Amino acid sequence: MKQFKNILFFLFLLICVSTIQSAYAQTKTIALYKGIIIKHSVIVKKQLYHFEGTDSLSIAPVIIEGENITVDFNGAVIEGSTDIENPDKFKGTGVIIKSGSHITIKNLTVKGFKVGLIARGIKRLTISGSDFSYNYKQHLNSTRDREDLADWQSYHHNEHDEWLRYGAGIYLRGCDNFVVGTTTITNGQCGLMLTGCNNGIIHDSNFSFNSGVGIGMYRSSWNKVLFNRIDWNVRGYSDGVYYRGQDSAGILSFEQCNNNLIGNNSVTHSGDGFFLWAGQSTMDTGQGGCNDNILYANDFSYAPTNGVELTFSRNQIIDNIIHDCWHGIWAGFSYNTVIANNDFSGNISTIAIEHGMDNTIAQNTFNDEKIAIELWSNPKRPKDFGYLQNRDTRSVNYLISDNVFTNVKKVFNINNTVDIKIVSNKLAGSVMPQKLDSTTSSVLFDKNGEQIIPVINDKYKPERAKGLIKGLTFNSKFPKGRKYIMMNEWGPYNFRYPIAWWQKTDSAGKIYLDMMGPAGKWKIVKMKGASNPSAQNGEFPAKLAIQKDTASLTDIDVEMEYTGAAVTSPFGVKSKAGAPYLFHYREFNAPTQWQMQWFAFDDTNEPLKHEDEFKKLIGGSPAKTTTGKLLADVFGKNFGKNIARQKIATVSTTEINVPAATYRLGISASELVKLYVDGKLVIENWDPAKLKNDEDNHKDAIIKLRGRHTIRVEQAQYGDYGMLNFRLEKM
Repeated sequence: MKQFKNILFFLFLLICVSTIQSAYAQTKTIALYKGIIIKHSVIVKKQLYHFEGTDSLSIAPVIIEGENITVDFNGAVIEGSTDIENPDKFKGTGVIIKSGSHITIKNLTVKGFKVGLIARGIKRLTISGSDFSYNYKQHLNSTRDREDLADWQSYHHNEHDEWLRYGAGIYLRGCDNFVVGTTTITNGQCGLMLTGCNNGIIHDSNFSFNSGVGIGMYRSSWNKVLFNRIDWNVRGYSDGVYYRGQDSAGILSFEQCNNNLIGNNSVTHSGDGFFLWAGQSTMDTGQGGCNDNILYANDFSYAPTNGVELTFSRNQIIDNIIHDCWHGIWAGFSYNTVIANNDFSGNISTIAIEHGMDNTIAQNTFNDEKIAIELWSNPKRPKDFGYLQNRDTRSVNYLISDNVFTNVKKVFNINNTVDIKIVSNKLAGSVMPQKLDSTTSSVLFDKNGEQIIPVINDKYKPERAKGLIKGLTFNSKFPKGRKYIMMNEWGPYNFRYPIAWWQKTDSAGKIYLDMMGPAGKWKIVKMKGASNPSAQNGEFPAKLAIQKDTASLTDIDVEMEYTGAAVTSPFGVKSKAGAPYLFHYREFNAPTQWQMQWFAFDDTNEPLKHEDEFKKLIGGSPAKTTTGKLLADVFGKNFGKNIARQKIATVSTTEINVPAATYRLGISASELVKLYVDGKLVIENWDPAKLKNDEDNHKDAIIKLRGRHTIRVEQAQYGDYGMLNFRLEKM
């Protein structure tokens, strides 16, 4: 009887498989064309389809709508712009899923658009096995030696799709019960961006090496983000120079995102690993927040700013790895928050909480930290927004227990905080104060010291994380550490192509380079503007030194040839293993000496309403004059000195002497600016109505120059935000 049942079951399986194969065989195979609307299940003919994007994100060459359909793109590639070296010029949307439910998209590649795929209001959308890499990203103005404030991003509002100005690989709005799995979005600015999407799953995907955000959530709750690679989503960093991250993040959670489970993800080398903000509605009313999110068993290491940032909310951070960040966790105004069982090491300030309440810090390990735990409040802080007016924001009621502190320089930095229980913590090579300053009170120290054996268990492990285990950590095929956040003009270096990375230039003009990239060999093909290389060829990794030819104009181009493993260029072009690949070390610097004249204006001669009077003002005697080599320094170091910080204007001039070439001139200013070359207006950014976001304060011009030219910059500002940065780049 049992054997008979097995035979029947086997026959049943054969019938099912045969039925599925027959149905799949009957699915129509189609070729794409611009304007196609797909309403039924299809298989797309595998080939490259070139469809130039339009100025509107609401129009796409491929539209999908329907119920219970599967569109198998079968490895087809939809390509927008072919001007791949200018991704800030990409426009349009590759694919729009317009209406319907239970739609599956698989095996699709989209590149060269402002947005790869947009779906709105689609229930039970599944995207798998697809690639939305190499879409839009901004040209960055920050350099190795100077941060440009116009590169800062803002994700604080998205009620009207404001996020789309930064592009995206995938943008979903109102798509509940979605699934995004085994999908790649790299080398753009923003990866997977969600608004009003609930009960979704994001799993086993790669959202790395983007210049803004890997995964972004806005008013999106009850989602699961599991087993993903979300590394190197970063900007605003130059090792040892500046490190503010410019609001980049591996995972972004803004405005009423609740009950999300973030588990078993590698989220390293990103501006913030996880960046949570309660939202403007909470700031205004004191209500709501981004609450009850669980961060479990992730790796948030090597963040220039915060491994985890969560503010004005209630959350759980458990069993994570957070190494070598500025702040391991920044949790301002957090309440009822649990930070437990985490592995901290090498952070500057490991846990920093201002105005926190009813928080637990337990069962964590702290190794080689500068400061382990900082708690504080400002009793005199003005109540200048709704949250402070409607909430109790004292720093009060902490449980700090069963932690292990090893070689921590300063275990606590606490002030203006009351009701703290510090119990059963072990110290090794660390000193715990038994008395805090007079601004703290009701502090209980009990059973702390070298001989203490803390209780480490799963007490704090959330029920919803019970199915997850530690395991997914940083991808070891890449080098680790903040020094490997290596930014170029388009974003972070991704280790998939060879580079000669500048390390330093000594006083004698010798330039020291790190030769990095996939395994292989390199050789110098030709050199301009430099000589005397320390080696003509070598293998990766290696060191190379070259000598600048002159002490004035720097115009260096060292062309090198690589042979070795397969290479993917910075813009996504693939070369086969063994094929020669050319790469360059380039450096250009035209010396300048700026003279800046400073003026103070008032209502009678302000620049917008009284243009003629303003011209008279800046044509007259300045309030002061300053000089220097770099415009940003001449402005920044003198801003507010012997002149007001508001209602000021500056007029700056310099001369340049450059070889014949095409150049990018860039100016970042607060607020209004005009740039002239030899008296001709080249850049004008003089309309305050157009200055809504940080990036609006920067403008570029592409211009041909040769020989000597005079540069003149006129700038005016009403507020006290000081920025004036000029950049000349040889194309």
